[in-house]
Amino acid sequence: MKCPNFERLIDFLDNQLGRDEAARVSTHLATGCKPCLEARDWYERVRQITASDESIEPPSWVFKRAVRIFENPSSRPRLVERIGQAIASLVFDSLARPAIAGVRSAETTNRQLLYRAGDYSIDLQLAPAEHQRADLIGQILKEGEAAFESVSGLRLEITRGSEPVFSTVSDEMGGFKISGVDYGLYDLRIEVDDGSITVPGLQVSQS
Repeated sequence: MKCPNFERLIDFLDNQLGRDEAARVSTHLATGCKPCLEARDWYERVRQITASDESIEPPSWVFKRAVRIFENPSSRPRLVERIGQAIASLVFDSLARPAIAGVRSAETTNRQLLYRAGDYSIDLQLAPAEHQRADLIGQILKEGEAAFESVSGLRLEITRGSEPVFSTVSDEMGGFKISGVDYGLYDLRIEVDDGSITVPGLQVSQS
């Protein structure tokens, strides 16, 4: 059997395949296929990280959308120069996604955003708090890295106009949380080893 695609491998690991199809994928993994085993190990690490997150569990469709940016990483061109002063591009916004019948209302309370800049992705969640404020919860990842050395201990700063209003440092897995951000329009700046990334026009609001 040739290598299963990334989505089929994820479905296998989530026990979503039929018995015959699951048996074929299992047999293929037993051959020691290095790319498939690496993808399996990466997904298992992602599941462990999300399971340990006590802030809030993301809806399954957001999680699957996020992990798909890592599909076939070897087919994408690699950055060989400094990222410089990069502007992140929005690739997913839960507010732009049509509501799905049967989805629990609790799963759509928080706004989910996914940005990309070069090899970096920034997964953000805006959770409404009290008094016209929201908590900004996120994680920074760098594609193609099995560990988190390049995304841990990064300085992040939220500015309104040119005025810094919040700052923090990412944890050992690239995660961060900034609590009590007043509703408004901000820029999020992240200092990485090979430059800086700016998430422009971040609207912090109830919806």
